[in-house]
Amino acid sequence: MSLRRLEFLQWFGFLAGGSIWFLSFLGGIGTSQAVCNPGSRRFGIPYDTVALALGGFALLCLAAAEVAAFFVFRAVRTAEEQGPPPSARLKFFAVASLGANVIFAMIVVLSTIATVVDRTCHQL
Repeated sequence: MSLRRLEFLQWFGFLAGGSIWFLSFLGGIGTSQAVCNPGSRRFGIPYDTVALALGGFALLCLAAAEVAAFFVFRAVRTAEEQGPPPSARLKFFAVASLGANVIFAMIVVLSTIATVVDRTCHQL
């Protein structure tokens, strides 16, 4: 694989996990506001369906980021930690991405489960 492609995969694997978690979090907040707002209840937004769709899409993107990080790690697994810049940097970010994407996936799964199981609007 070319160095340019490895660098693209490295940055995708590193940045996609946190970004997609944050965007799904914002999407969940927006959906919650739309469902719980008395003025928009007439639209009949199915909150659980939207929350599951957001969680599923986020997990799909996180899986793609994890695969990208794995491909980069596999390509530079023989590089030394204190080695020359391109391969050592690629390996560092790939290892960080492999761990971080698993953590973001757990956050997405747990928050999706908690959102679906819990009641949406807590108004009196």
